[in-house]
Amino acid sequence: MIRHQWLRTPRHSFWKRLPFKSIAVALAISLWIGCFIPVAAFGVSESVVIDLSDYDGRWERIEDEEANEARLSAIGKALEGLSWIMRRFASPILRKTTSPPKEMNFIWDGSQLHQRVINGDGNFLRLVNPGGETHFAKDGRGVDFSSVWALSESGLQLRWEQVQATGFNIYRVDSLEHTLLVEHTINVTAISNIEPIVFLSKFNRIDAVDPRTSAADPTDPLAIRE
Repeated sequence: MIRHQWLRTPRHSFWKRLPFKSIAVALAISLWIGCFIPVAAFGVSESVVIDLSDYDGRWERIEDEEANEARLSAIGKALEGLSWIMRRFASPILRKTTSPPKEMNFIWDGSQLHQRVINGDGNFLRLVNPGGETHFAKDGRGVDFSSVWALSESGLQLRWEQVQATGFNIYRVDSLEHTLLVEHTINVTAISNIEPIVFLSKFNRIDAVDPRTSAADPTDPLAIRE
């Protein structure tokens, strides 16, 4: 989480009334949810067929300056409706909190797909269950959120919602290039006049993840299986 030490000084007490913390929380949650955990799905067709085993593997983000510039440009465009002073302070927060993760892990166990979650509380698995029930939980800061996996014509889709933001990610695998393309869409609802932030990130498959070495500890209370 971003620390704003300057907000604690009397000199800057005026800025405490500005909702920059809401932006930071919303965007931090959006990336955390979008990349680590399994709101009703939309645009889902029962005829869509996606081989979930294609997602199996350890995926490392491709450092792409052009893609990064596109992300920063999307942030600038989304903030055009804000005042100059709001843009000045919101932009750095969004630039940092929308940075895609360096790595993602999916495990195909032969019949189901799981996502390996790594956070400060440990390492555990969550079931990727398209069309399943909406998942309700709290993040490490105690903020409520809901999310669900679904299949769409564009790929495997994760849609999420919390009090300060909503959004969805679409995951597409290029089997020929062995890459995973993620389209991120974030709608900050905590502040008005912010347009949707849409950007892409791309990952290379490093290797397949062995479910025997990645399985969650069944005694771990965080090892939730949907």
